[in-house]
Amino acid sequence: MKVRASKKLGQCFLVEGAVAEQITETIDLENKSVLEIGAGTGQLTAFLAARAKKVTAIEVDAKLVPELRACISSFGNVAIIHADALNVDFNGYDAIFGNLPYNLSTPLLLKILESDAPTAVLLLQKEFAERMAACPGSKDYSRLSILAQNNARIELIAEVPASCFSPQPRVNSAIVLLDKKPAGRRKLDEQLVSILFQHKNQTVRNAITHSARQLAVEKKDAKELAEKLSLKDLRVRDLTLEELAKLSVEWLKVKPRR
Repeated sequence: MKVRASKKLGQCFLVEGAVAEQITETIDLENKSVLEIGAGTGQLTAFLAARAKKVTAIEVDAKLVPELRACISSFGNVAIIHADALNVDFNGYDAIFGNLPYNLSTPLLLKILESDAPTAVLLLQKEFAERMAACPGSKDYSRLSILAQNNARIELIAEVPASCFSPQPRVNSAIVLLDKKPAGRRKLDEQLVSILFQHKNQTVRNAITHSARQLAVEKKDAKELAEKLSLKDLRVRDLTLEELAKLSVEWLKVKPRR
């Protein structure tokens, strides 16, 4: 029985086997235990099961589980978890895979980055993937870029046409490889990054000045805080990770205490 995709859950099933195969071939899966987020009808799950030592497949939609079980019935190395992925432990795996729904891409990405899995191969909407990989100075450079690149090396592997999904989305997707940075991650002040990238086309000075209400200070006081920062004249969207780390150290010394 063919299942109908849930618009509420943001479901778009991958139906192109060649794409599923390309995803599984992105990294070496021999003797590895992998987690798949949003297994759906099992298109990617079967390719993972054929290559990995063990696959744990998460699927939140109960109506998909029977078809998923049927798809991987010939494999004895797949465990299915019927649950919301946001409530499942992502630790203890060699790699994480997933076709992430757009409405949950950010929280799921955060959870992946916070897990101990060293690698992830994700299928994401192209726009989201491009923002993750964006360089300083580009129009797509954002808080998401900072978050992703401070925790992992991001590589766009391939673009995936909308025609490879059912129902067909309005935009194309991309296969993205994340290689986690186990050490040497820069310490960034989350408050600073947040207020700066709300005004990313402004200078650091103006971005902080215009964030006075968020900082719970008067505008003149916010400007005084900004004047104490060495890179105050740089435009936010041009800041590198190294420069944001430097600003974070300085901000820690001067930011308002609550």
